[in-house]
Amino acid sequence: MRKNLFLALLSFLLMLGCTGGDAGLKGLLPSPSEVQGIKEEGRSRVYEGKKLFDYMDGGAELFYEYHFEQACVQRYQTPQGEATVEIYQMDLPTHAYGIYTFDTQGEHPPIGQDATYEKGLLTFWKGSYFVRVFSQNEGLKEPLLAMGRAIAQKIPQEGVRPDILISLPPQGIIQNSPLYFRGMIALNNAYFLSHQNVLSLGEDAEGITFQYAPDNRPLRVIMVRYPGLHQAEEAFQSFCTSEVIKEGTMKDGVFLGKSRRGYGGAKTAGDLLVLVLDGKDPRIVTKALGSLPHKGGKS
Repeated sequence: MRKNLFLALLSFLLMLGCTGGDAGLKGLLPSPSEVQGIKEEGRSRVYEGKKLFDYMDGGAELFYEYHFEQACVQRYQTPQGEATVEIYQMDLPTHAYGIYTFDTQGEHPPIGQDATYEKGLLTFWKGSYFVRVFSQNEGLKEPLLAMGRAIAQKIPQEGVRPDILISLPPQGIIQNSPLYFRGMIALNNAYFLSHQNVLSLGEDAEGITFQYAPDNRPLRVIMVRYPGLHQAEEAFQSFCTSEVIKEGTMKDGVFLGKSRRGYGGAKTAGDLLVLVLDGKDPRIVTKALGSLPHKGGKS
């Protein structure tokens, strides 16, 4: 579902017709002197701030959840065919990392801070930038990787990953499943929870969701960190009344009941709200909740 969303965004970007703006962002684009055999096709285009809505319609809302600032798009010709580069600048490295986590299925070349390549699409993040280099011709792998390396080398500084990652368990996470989110649009693309903001997400909250299989059947885990213990407790009480977990009962600080695909539970751990969903029985959910978070929240 994450990949389908990005392909939809691509179709919008390729229709854009305005040019403009930021020489600094354009300066990150790969040049023929840096990557042998490539040639710019047309002018690069820069899209800033709220103008993204004019071109991406509803798709822009996802980027604004991650505090999008501007994007630069440039088409290229290579000896093997056409390729496109998109460079997105976010306000913080954590938000560039979040956009990157939408699709990490594939191989992971050493480009930027994390990178994924699969079937003609290279994505990576470094600092406050999220980058996509792609082609409909899957045979362009090497030129795409070369362009990605050229861009990454021009980004001067690396960024810090989100603090909430220290709460992840060291074992049991399904590979490539974690998604870092700041709002319900991003979360619902990984796992549909509700049309409502049942986790009380706001500017000061950050979350991570992943598939967790400490035993056999994968569970869905959602963890949200709030600015303090009071906000986490308020969010927990609100979530318990949301009917995401039905027929729930409270025992020893754990709210346990039925979820969409089995059983689910919720608890607070300091400034964290922790959800475990879709267990085959309450015992499995309770056991998983007991193992999370790995290091806990603020106390």
